[in-house]
Amino acid sequence: MSFEKNIGTLDMVLRIGLSAAAIYAGFINADIINDSLSSLVVGILGVLNLVVALVRFCPLYAVAGINTNKID
Repeated sequence: MSFEKNIGTLDMVLRIGLSAAAIYAGFINADIINDSLSSLVVGILGVLNLVVALVRFCPLYAVAGINTNKID
């Protein structure tokens, strides 16, 4: 099974920015989210989204048939 890149450059940059904000809010600054379980979930979602952005393959995009990568 081959994983073709389906995340474009703009999509990747936006995902990295949102991931950094989620990781910061979830793991670094405890004052933003007071509940420990919620902050853990936000931090984990940020890490997972960062991995997806760096790999440039989104499984949900593949299922939905979305491709923001314009380079063939």
